[in-house]
Amino acid sequence: MLGSPAYTQGAPNIPAAGPSQVIQNDTTARALLKPDAEGSLVYHGATSIFNSDLLSTSESYPSPTQSLYAESNFDHVMDHFGIKLEDDTVFKALQQFFRWQYPHFMFVYREAFLRDHFGERKGCKYWSSALLLSICALGLLMSETEGERNLSEQFFQAAESIVMVSGLSRPSIPTVQSFLCLAFFEIGRGNVSKGWAFSGIAFRMAQDLGFQSDPMNWLPHDSTIVSSEDIEIRRRIYWGSYISDKLISLVLGRPVQLAFDSAEVDLLEFITDGPGMEYWRPVGFGDDPEELRVLSNIPYLKEQIRLYRIVEKMMTTVFSPRTPRTQTDVFTRQTLLDNLNLELLQWRDALPAFAKWNKWSTGVTITPAVATLQ
Repeated sequence: MLGSPAYTQGAPNIPAAGPSQVIQNDTTARALLKPDAEGSLVYHGATSIFNSDLLSTSESYPSPTQSLYAESNFDHVMDHFGIKLEDDTVFKALQQFFRWQYPHFMFVYREAFLRDHFGERKGCKYWSSALLLSICALGLLMSETEGERNLSEQFFQAAESIVMVSGLSRPSIPTVQSFLCLAFFEIGRGNVSKGWAFSGIAFRMAQDLGFQSDPMNWLPHDSTIVSSEDIEIRRRIYWGSYISDKLISLVLGRPVQLAFDSAEVDLLEFITDGPGMEYWRPVGFGDDPEELRVLSNIPYLKEQIRLYRIVEKMMTTVFSPRTPRTQTDVFTRQTLLDNLNLELLQWRDALPAFAKWNKWSTGVTITPAVATLQ
């Protein structure tokens, strides 16, 4: 018999297979977080062989922070690639990333990352050297000078060196984010297979950490979730990963990895910018508080979620290998296409005014946040 659940979700009754076989309803929905051999809290669902009543599920476990891993090779890697943490190049790269690319990488929680980066960098939950270097590699691609753009390769290799050594065996929030940043970097320069593999690692690790379940479910069991920001960050990572999965699958024509129906994560809430964010807001966002209330990144992200749910349907129906393709099934296929076209039109028509853009009817330059929806 399986042990007591860390939390129980509703599940339909399962008919008994026979008079002597009784299946208890609550055993079908059990899931818990449990420390692995390295001390990281990882997810175990109802059928996991590690989900047994021999192991307590009532304790609240601390999840080790990135700093506890010591990152002993960090200084060595930085020296090897000639990167100095306090160099202006790092600051410029971060600013370019958050100014131009952040709306496409919302799985990184800007405020928490920057707070840890400009803090002591000790006991960090949302910063790591690998994540910093991954973000810088992407940000440098936006530089106006060729010399700085060429430095992106050094930062990429440094990030890869760290995350491949210490990241795979120690799942963490920054490691998920690092692998996904590196995936986009590789796909962007044509290394499709490697980028696809990196994105797969990121998505699998996010599931390993239990991000497919709303963080409110883990409050009694994960002592690192102590604030509304911690909850929002975990939701942001899941939804950012969900969007990234659909985008990567769409542009590469490959199966989706994170199905909408395989998770239960609440939608995001709006959290106002903290102090000092004026240097890190995406291009197109002003300084007026009322404007920021309307032009937060979150409304754009919610529209992306709606859009990529339609993309998921498209990838799993029209472009599924199981989709009928014979002459007799032409009508069925046409019906699928018509329904998807209707959903896309309804999505576009329902966009808020600030998210609409048409290159033929406006002279306004498109901003990065609006570009995510075009």
